[in-house]
Amino acid sequence: MKNINSVSKNINIGVIGAGRWGPNLIGSINQVNKTKVVQVADLNQTSLSQLQSRFPNITTTKSSNDILDDETIDGVVISTPVASHIDLVEKALRKGKHVFVEKPFGNNTQKSLDMCLLAESENLHIMVGYVFLFNETIIALKKIIENGELGKILHLESHRTNLGPVRKDVNAVWDLTSHDLSIFDFLLQDRPEYVSCLGSSKLDENVADTAFTTFKYQNDIIAHAHASWLNPRKVRQITVIGDKKMALWDDLNLEHPITIYDSSIGLDQSYYSDSYASHRLSYNRGDVVLPSIKTNEPLLAEMNHFINVIRGTEENKCSGIYATEMVRTLSYANESLCKDGSLIKIER
Repeated sequence: MKNINSVSKNINIGVIGAGRWGPNLIGSINQVNKTKVVQVADLNQTSLSQLQSRFPNITTTKSSNDILDDETIDGVVISTPVASHIDLVEKALRKGKHVFVEKPFGNNTQKSLDMCLLAESENLHIMVGYVFLFNETIIALKKIIENGELGKILHLESHRTNLGPVRKDVNAVWDLTSHDLSIFDFLLQDRPEYVSCLGSSKLDENVADTAFTTFKYQNDIIAHAHASWLNPRKVRQITVIGDKKMALWDDLNLEHPITIYDSSIGLDQSYYSDSYASHRLSYNRGDVVLPSIKTNEPLLAEMNHFINVIRGTEENKCSGIYATEMVRTLSYANESLCKDGSLIKIER
């Protein structure tokens, strides 16, 4: 890869897309050591004017080509509508820029894979923005699973809802469920084999604003994701059910993001009815534990990782290949959505 091997060299970044998420990216990038955003492009002049008042040292432009043609810029951060991702990624790679692009990578598996092959041929890096993989509380939850505290994992379920923000370029599966899919895969260290998705389109008949997606992993593990822009409550939660204990991750609970329940249902094999061969269930409701969890600023950690990937000091944990497999899974989920929830095998 065309790494910037000198850790002392300043890294210049150009950002394409100054909308709702752009300012957060810029603020985080500027906190990374020896790194700064030097130019931002957006089609909306109002957004650029607001951005420049907040970041007066940044040059703004309405043309992304100004960033792509600037030879002093080492990497490009893309935060635009999904339909434009692949085109902008390709242009940046052909101009010799490392690329960070917000999730999802694109909406077509083959085109995403083509970009990975192009990056490899140009010795450049693609990183895709799955920010929750840099959240220390999610990392802590994974360690709890790995150390066996919950026992054998039976199933997971997530709820990611809010009243908006409504998008037109993608549906709730691509926008919201993509986050939870990345977390499911991370926690289980696996990818789903089957998917089923049901949804509804109440705000725009062409865009599903609510979706219920079920992923089936190896060992009969089911992960169910509820995503919606049409809900009065802002919720970001994942429950992990084990045969020994259960855990709740709540992203909005800043004091206690993880709760562990010493709860389970056991099967007493020693009791059988002569006529019904039924069994007795034992219910365990033990302590509720609120472990002390180190927290961080995930977006800053993500941007720091991107810069270290460019420098060649860290292995890319959200590479284009990784993100292409996410696109593949989401594409099958979207196909199921269009087929009223049909169970579909994910071909890899």
